[in-house]
Amino acid sequence: MSAPALSVPDAVRPFAGRIVDVDSHEMFPAQIWEEVFGDIAKPIADLIKSQPPRPNHASIPDWQGDVGPIEAETIYKVKGPVAPGAVDIDRRLEVMDLMGIKSQLLFPTSIGLWGIQLATAGRDDKMLKLFGSTPEEGRAYGRRLVEAHCEWLRGVAKKSSRMKAVAPVFGDTIEELLANTRRAIDSGMAGIWIGTGAPPAGISPAHSDLDPFYAMLSEAKVGLHFHIGGSGMFLSTAEWRNAEAFEGFRWTQEISLDPWWLSVVHLSVQNFIATMVTGAVFDRHPELYVCSQEHTAHWIGPLAHLLDIWHHNNHSLHEKEYMGGVMRKKLPMLPSEYIRRNVRVMPFDFEPVGDYLDKYGLEEVYCFASDYPHVEGGSDFYGKFVAQIERFGPALMEKFFVTNAEVLFPT
Repeated sequence: MSAPALSVPDAVRPFAGRIVDVDSHEMFPAQIWEEVFGDIAKPIADLIKSQPPRPNHASIPDWQGDVGPIEAETIYKVKGPVAPGAVDIDRRLEVMDLMGIKSQLLFPTSIGLWGIQLATAGRDDKMLKLFGSTPEEGRAYGRRLVEAHCEWLRGVAKKSSRMKAVAPVFGDTIEELLANTRRAIDSGMAGIWIGTGAPPAGISPAHSDLDPFYAMLSEAKVGLHFHIGGSGMFLSTAEWRNAEAFEGFRWTQEISLDPWWLSVVHLSVQNFIATMVTGAVFDRHPELYVCSQEHTAHWIGPLAHLLDIWHHNNHSLHEKEYMGGVMRKKLPMLPSEYIRRNVRVMPFDFEPVGDYLDKYGLEEVYCFASDYPHVEGGSDFYGKFVAQIERFGPALMEKFFVTNAEVLFPT
């Protein structure tokens, strides 16, 4: 990559041009969804356009095109569909140059994110009723939206080797999951995104029946991703949040800032990763890498600590080994060691990552993400991350901004 003009803090400058970003998005305004994705987008586009515009919202009635100036003030401060490079991938590459970013993982927003939320929604989710007379019809519409979006992602994969498209993949059976994954890999997708709200293909993530799926990803050096938006069925009801105390908080399309949601958002991905670790998936597939995006990062340290407790446990009960010996036979390494090697987690810039490192270590796990151009990515993500981790020294800074995530970026 040629040396571009840079707009990064001095502390980040040594890594500029090598930085890898584990979370970014397209963000088409709803006004052009039909034009870009076809007639399948009309029902959801009409719904979004009927809502009042607000920050980070997809409805931009007076959208003039991807024309915002690519300069320091706009690339960090302007968010949503009007951000430079939110729509035009060629302009996104210019934004990345200015940010010193070598490569980004690109996830759906627009119909792709809505499609995933519909396809993985629980039966009582009110959103399903807007797109079908039964929950099954609503979920089926969601899958059609995902497929339409994946067609666009395939074009991105052909366009630039720096924009690493991540494709949502579904499968009601192992055969369907494998076929859809193979199609995504063969079309140039750099990552596979599956929901964490229900077992894939109805099977425990730890089951050996899923080994062909994991082996396919490992062989192709394609990461497995757990982005926010696919956990709808993990909590079979959303009634937990229906209380006056949780009303009136900000909603950014992807995340809610009410205290109930923030306290449970990580549960589905924590469960999924814990199942994989304790089920010896990473022992069987040492070159399989997974990454959690936008579920926060506070939970991974306590999870590693908890699993190590069970692994170490060698207490006796009536002179019989209680638990630890069995787990150690099944897992030759500590659970935390598998997490260090195979798991990557994206923190938000407002999280105290320095505290996480102080308490639990796991310096190989945390990865930089801009979430560009979403508002929850923040307007000073470099500055805030540097404030948290600079005291650990340049070697850790390099891990966070560059090397930790490189396993997720196939060349």
